[in-house]
Amino acid sequence: MDSLTQIVLGASVSGAVGIKPFGRKVLITGALLGTLPDLDVLLSYETAVEDFTLHRGFSHSLFVLSLFSSFLYWLVLYLKPSLSAHKKSLFLVIFLPLITHPLLDAFTTYGTQLFWPLEIQPTSWSSIFIIDPLYTLPLLFAVIGLWCRERAVKWQKINRVMLAFSCVYLAIGQVQFWSIQQTLKQDPIAKNGQLFIAPTPFNTLIWQVLSYHNDHYYVSFTTALNDQPLSWQTYDTGRSLIHNFDSAELQRLEWFSGGLLQFTELDDQLIVTDLRIGVTDYYPFSFSLAEGKNNWQETKSIKLPEPVINLHKLTELMHF
Repeated sequence: MDSLTQIVLGASVSGAVGIKPFGRKVLITGALLGTLPDLDVLLSYETAVEDFTLHRGFSHSLFVLSLFSSFLYWLVLYLKPSLSAHKKSLFLVIFLPLITHPLLDAFTTYGTQLFWPLEIQPTSWSSIFIIDPLYTLPLLFAVIGLWCRERAVKWQKINRVMLAFSCVYLAIGQVQFWSIQQTLKQDPIAKNGQLFIAPTPFNTLIWQVLSYHNDHYYVSFTTALNDQPLSWQTYDTGRSLIHNFDSAELQRLEWFSGGLLQFTELDDQLIVTDLRIGVTDYYPFSFSLAEGKNNWQETKSIKLPEPVINLHKLTELMHF
């Protein structure tokens, strides 16, 4: 999720468990810890594919963050023994913002390596867009109120209610995901391909459906309440372009994306695009992996500039 969302979620969960014994300073603590895992973006790797696939890696691991939480808890008690009177609250103030960060990220389509260093495909429950105001704004409202009125029981209750709402909102997204998934079991295109379902930008009402086959992939848009047959748009996967070409970076992209890739040729370069993130014609993660169309030679991967979004065209694409 975006940084603001992670900041307010961290502040909110810390406030829910620590505002009474520690006061509003726990909101700052929660906000800082809530955004800490995303500092891995400051790390620069050798290639663009490494930057892409190693993000949400070790810093989002449930194993790493659990150990790190325990270390921070021990360190704080060592430096400030007076806090031992509220050990349980202290641990939760540290642990919850860190652990909820990757769990929330796992609800998006990007892929979060919750079990790093195990070579398990990144977790993606794919039921919330990376920026969703309806999820973020209620938490922001509660955190601002709690900061201004830290001792007010009313705002403590409001904060808990907004946290509960955020959980319900995620659950509603999952229910819609499963509903669409069940409906598509009867669709001949969907059931014969690798199915991918994701919410469209900034909402959980309209969903993009992608059915991936070896030579082609099909895209449509729907809602959880739609009972009409889907109207599919067909696109070439471009897998015929790669011939016998292979590389460690291509394998890494295949693993990270679950194989949902499109291959194109541009200026004698092999371009590989992750189809999970974005919508048709507006996929932000495309990489140049090789050059020399008739005999691809591996090159150091480079990320292509993100396409410019035309809102009018995007609205037309999402029509169903």
